[in-house]
Amino acid sequence: MWKYKVFIDDTIPKYLVAPNKPDYITDTHCLWSKLQSDIYEVVVSETLACTHNDIFKQLEFCSVPVSSDVLDLTGRISDLGIVDRPNVVMQDMAAALLSGCDFFVSWDYENIVNVKTIRTAKIIAMLEGFKDIVICTPTMFIM
Repeated sequence: MWKYKVFIDDTIPKYLVAPNKPDYITDTHCLWSKLQSDIYEVVVSETLACTHNDIFKQLEFCSVPVSSDVLDLTGRISDLGIVDRPNVVMQDMAAALLSGCDFFVSWDYENIVNVKTIRTAKIIAMLEGFKDIVICTPTMFIM
């Protein structure tokens, strides 16, 4: 059976328990419930999986290592000079594109869920021959 591939970044586990952001918690829990269904394949960075292995025991997921392919694509994204983002953000984007993800879900408005990064992801996907990826927040994903 075909499944949507959903890449989640480090903001998702953080907002499963964020007492100062109740609406983020609610939407993150809704996202988590959706991701436990059989229609999604969850993809995370290997680093995130190791850091939050207790939380990820609740999900079936695959982790992407920081391989030479990921590092090479990260460099090509960086070389475009369209976005100036932290290296880990670009590595996550590269990992999601290389994994053929349909969605990249994050609460990080500053570095990921914004027009500049969304446009960059589309340009990279087009130039490199990857599937188009939808970047969104949990709120957008669960709607």
